[in-house]
Amino acid sequence: MPDIEIGGATLHYATSGTGKPILLIPGLGLDHTYYRFGIPLLSRHLQVLAVDPRGIGRSTKSPPPYTVEAWADDFALMIDRLGFGPIHVLGSSLGGSMALALAQRHPGKLKSLIVVGGFSELDRATELNFRLRLRLIEKLGMSDEVADYMGLWTLTRKFINSDAGYATMRANQENIRANSAASYSAFVEALLKWGRCQPGQEREPKFTTLLGSIRTPTLVVTSDNDQLIPKELSDLIAARIAGANSSSCPAPATFPSWSSRRKSCASCSNFSREWTAERSTIAHAAFALCPAQAGENRASHNTVIVLLR
Repeated sequence: MPDIEIGGATLHYATSGTGKPILLIPGLGLDHTYYRFGIPLLSRHLQVLAVDPRGIGRSTKSPPPYTVEAWADDFALMIDRLGFGPIHVLGSSLGGSMALALAQRHPGKLKSLIVVGGFSELDRATELNFRLRLRLIEKLGMSDEVADYMGLWTLTRKFINSDAGYATMRANQENIRANSAASYSAFVEALLKWGRCQPGQEREPKFTTLLGSIRTPTLVVTSDNDQLIPKELSDLIAARIAGANSSSCPAPATFPSWSSRRKSCASCSNFSREWTAERSTIAHAAFALCPAQAGENRASHNTVIVLLR
């Protein structure tokens, strides 16, 4: 698992497979193991680069504050230093927001963009949820109570009630608690700033207003029953990016059978075949559900990862 120096910091990433590269950006406070179930499948067809964002995992713990835009700039430098580009980029949850910022700020770096359960702004209920998370951490630290609160909001009842789902939830909680209370709070503050929810941002245009400048072929994946990041926020992204495709997977099952997986992701397969003029180079489109997507493993985060080779 290599490291790369960028902008006075070191980014850690896991790499596997060969072929066209894809960068996987994890969700809030999670490291590259966010995609641990998907990577073995994806690496059969692509060179997978799963990164620890600055401040997380084995990457440099720079002092806060953090911003989504600064994380995106880190990834742009990473792509340059590795000699890749344009590259496929997939981000989930807050990682989806980082991917959006990367596409908007560094459009030449991306070949395609896949946003799973991402957001370009926050609604009131989502803002309240994250502010409550901050207050709980202030009072209780990264405690079992806080971990259970996150799990109950970010995982479906059906998933938690399964033995495999419960085990995954506990593993995810350990991953999240690898962050200090101060670091994790700084990540949540960055999320709120991205949503233009911090004091002094009342008149600042939301990132949604910049989505129209993104020209990268884009797929937006969501779920009808996402209780933390609602489908409406994903629909907003798809509506504002010209030519964006969207896929909504209604089934809440975290470990669907292969047949239901193919059924729910049929529209994504069409996207993978149609978005590029270089159709002769597209040998395969792999779909991997990601039950490992730690702290943000809701139904939308258990939908497809679309990879092109």
